[in-house]
Amino acid sequence: MIIFLGAILIGILLGVSLIYLTKKKSNYYAVFLNNGAIYFGKLSTFPKLKLDDAIFIQVDQQGQASFQRFKDAFWMPKGPIYLNQNSILFIAPLGENSPLVNLIEQKQVPPQIPQQPQPPTIPSTSTTSTPQQ
Repeated sequence: MIIFLGAILIGILLGVSLIYLTKKKSNYYAVFLNNGAIYFGKLSTFPKLKLDDAIFIQVDQQGQASFQRFKDAFWMPKGPIYLNQNSILFIAPLGENSPLVNLIEQKQVPPQIPQQPQPPTIPSTSTTSTPQQ
């Protein structure tokens, strides 16, 4: 009877500690891949390395960058992104107060990324001169 109660108590403690550890941090990361892509989302490592609620940066033909949810991409993927560890350059955690984490958790469409203002271009005026003889 004592062994049975001890096993139940240990099981409860393990369950509570597992829940505490998974809820303790935000688990949101930026994942930088060796092909230049950057994904943001909730990273988990067991049983496979995967990213849930993923967002990525998309650049249009005019050079304007914006965030897009992975699930809203034109090919309509389902589920998480399973990552190949050999394709990852590095992983960086996002702060719990990160505006990007707030956007992911609120399930809103992320805004455009602010662009650096481009300096005005000065039109080139070419003067053609006739060679002197």
